[in-house]
Amino acid sequence: MRIVAALLLASTSLFTVGTQAANSADLPYKAARPAPIAAPVVNWNGFYIGAHVGGAWGTIESQFTDVPLPIASGSINGFLGGGQIGYNIQSGIFVFGVEADASWTNLQGTTPCFLLVSCKREADFLGTVTGRVGLTADRALIYVKGGAAWAHFEHETSAGGALVATADKTVWGWTVGTGVEYAITTNWSAKLEYNFMDFGKNTLAFSSPIGGGGVNVDTTSYVHAAKFGVNYRFGGDAIVARY
Repeated sequence: MRIVAALLLASTSLFTVGTQAANSADLPYKAARPAPIAAPVVNWNGFYIGAHVGGAWGTIESQFTDVPLPIASGSINGFLGGGQIGYNIQSGIFVFGVEADASWTNLQGTTPCFLLVSCKREADFLGTVTGRVGLTADRALIYVKGGAAWAHFEHETSAGGALVATADKTVWGWTVGTGVEYAITTNWSAKLEYNFMDFGKNTLAFSSPIGGGGVNVDTTSYVHAAKFGVNYRFGGDAIVARY
C-alpha cells in the first residue's frame, strides 16, 4: 500500500507541475523596453560661408556744408544680394561669433531738392563687419549682432533733364541687427535677419561734369535691410547626440 500511495503522490505532483508550466506558457510575453533614441543637438562651432538676398529701404537728408540750409530729404529703396563669411564658438546654449557680409544693391530714389533741381540718390554696395551673440533652441539659433557698416553712395543733381553735378563716396557707420538661423542638415542652415545701419553725417564734394567750381554738401543716411540667407558650415561635427 505504501508503494501505491507513493506512486499516486508522485503522479499528482508531476500533473501539477505540468499544468503550471502550460499555464505559464499561455501568459502574454512582455517585451523589453527599447533603448532611448538619441535626439540631435546642433553644434554651431566652426567656419561658415553663405549667400543672401533681400530688400532694403532708407532715408537720406542733405544740406549745404558752408551754409546750414536744408536741400532735401528723400527715401531710397530696392533689392540686395550678396554673401557672408563667419566663425562661431559655442559654449553650452550660447553661441559667440564674428561675421562679415557684402551686398550689391540698387537702392535709389529721386526727390525735388534746392529750387528747381532734382536730386537722385543711389546706394550700390552695402557691407557690415559684426559680432554675434545667440541662444540655441533645438535646431534654431536666435541671435543679435552689432558692429561696423559701410556703403557706397552716388548722387546726381539735374535741372530740366540736364546733369548739373555729381558726387560719390564710400562712408562708414554702425549697425545693429537680429535674426534666427535654423540648421536644416549637418552642414546647411537657413536664416532670416534684419539690420539697421546708421551712416551719420558725411561731407560730399559735388562737381560739375562740365568743369567749374564745386560745392560741399552734408548728407545724413539711414538704411534698413531684411535678408534671407543660407550658410554652409565646414566640419563634420555639426550634430551630436543627446539622450
